[in-house]
Amino acid sequence: MVATVAFGMGIDKPDVRFVAHLDLPDSLEAFYQESGRAGRDGVAADSWLVWGLQDLVLARQRIASGGSDEARKRIERAKLEAMVAYCETASCRRQVLLRWFGEERQGGCGNCDNCLEPVETWDATEPVRMALSAVHRTGQRFGAGHVIDVLRGEAGERIAARGHDRLSVHGIGRHLSAVEWRAIFRQLVARGLLAADAEGYGTLALTPAARPVLTGAVAIELARPRHAPAPPRRRRGSAAAAPSALEAGSVEERRFERLRALRREIAAEQGVPPYVVFHDSTLRAMAALAPATEGELSGIPGVGARKLERYGARFLAALAAASA
Repeated sequence: MVATVAFGMGIDKPDVRFVAHLDLPDSLEAFYQESGRAGRDGVAADSWLVWGLQDLVLARQRIASGGSDEARKRIERAKLEAMVAYCETASCRRQVLLRWFGEERQGGCGNCDNCLEPVETWDATEPVRMALSAVHRTGQRFGAGHVIDVLRGEAGERIAARGHDRLSVHGIGRHLSAVEWRAIFRQLVARGLLAADAEGYGTLALTPAARPVLTGAVAIELARPRHAPAPPRRRRGSAAAAPSALEAGSVEERRFERLRALRREIAAEQGVPPYVVFHDSTLRAMAALAPATEGELSGIPGVGARKLERYGARFLAALAAASA
């Protein structure tokens, strides 16, 4: 079922298992209601969202060009900023969502992506200062794409025509990929260190909060972007299986097949797709590491607190049986 938000919000099917947000919702209230179309029968469901800086620029443009008075526009901008902060948070998303609605939750939910695969953070102070300096030295009149090209030392006609290839910041960030720089710029906008214009051009400008970072008075920790796992490499001319493949007849393969059988059984009991129970990558990690206790099992990526409570005992028993 593919629908606009207007039509989708009228859908009252109880067994929708998946909602995809292909545009940035205008507020956490809108996100909460749209996500709520799934899992209305109480069974596990997934909500998936993708966003980029251009989404934020367009959303701000809609607010700026709308017919609301300035007081209402301030409220709408604040809600949009809260939505962006939610997208870029490294903590439990359930906690952030509940806090917005005036509730507090102790501990992670064990279900969101940040709980299942905690985000790695890093000291990004120097790259952030590079990014802010590049925005400043290019005149605060360009979008993230152009500034990233300057940082990475690109030599296109547009950069040369403006003399940006002669700036001190040209090429100082070539050690980071364009994907990594885009993640940095998204988080700088989310944190309020950079402001994207509301006229639809996507130009970035420094905010007052950027000054102490530029002077070195404040350190910045950012979340590393998640990357899709690279496909396994094979030796040239070799038909050997990839390193991640399981050796036929091995104990590890026997464990994996036992775990897959148990997953199918649980999925059938609950009427959900098998991946809702555990992904293949989680089962492979279980098969390889063979955890024997709940504490060891909880260290496997993809095994959150809730899934440990619901499935832990059964999967530990299956591992023990397969290893015997």
